[in-house]
Amino acid sequence: MGERRYGQYCPVARALDQLGDRWTLLLVRELLVGPQRYSDLLEHLPGMWSNLLAGRLRALEAAGLVARRPLPPPASRLVYELTDRGRELEPVIYEVSRFGLDLLDDPGDDVVPLHLLPLGLKGMLRAEALPDGPLVVALVLDEGTWTLSVAAPPPTGHPLTRVRVTPEAVPDADVTVRGSAMALLARRRGAAAPGLSPLVLDGSAADVATVDALFSPDPAAA
Repeated sequence: MGERRYGQYCPVARALDQLGDRWTLLLVRELLVGPQRYSDLLEHLPGMWSNLLAGRLRALEAAGLVARRPLPPPASRLVYELTDRGRELEPVIYEVSRFGLDLLDDPGDDVVPLHLLPLGLKGMLRAEALPDGPLVVALVLDEGTWTLSVAAPPPTGHPLTRVRVTPEAVPDADVTVRGSAMALLARRRGAAAPGLSPLVLDGSAADVATVDALFSPDPAAA
């Protein structure tokens, strides 16, 4: 980043001048969850060397996408977090994730980053299927419980800005989804889910249909 350039007067090339190096978008993905310590990032990105991580973070800071912030006592440690400019990359990560859904297969020996499940649950949504009004979904999954909240549409901005995933499932949600994240992922991909319990959605027929559409396969994959 900054050392090697494509040398093309093109927005895609200029963006890749900053974001095209290996591990860079995964670092952005990690920081979308929230501020992280250096040791957290190193733990969550197995296979990345410490000096490489340090270099990527320096480059992201120089690009104005990441900033360092000291935690107040007694922690007295530095955390890395996305700047406002860096957070503008969330829709980019969403589209990359959406493109990659069809590339998932048996995880085998690959690390399954469970700490990213809140971001992954948001990333599974079909943004074009978001309802016109607010919606609250309780996700009671084998891997944990969360509340997925959809706010009313703002006048401008990416549809994903309407969505938040927070810990714990609220009892008065419009729809409650029970099952596992893997079953939800299989549903979103339009793939078979052998050995997984079927998903159960509770709520009014209209709200259940809305949530079902949010996690349905893309039309081309259906």
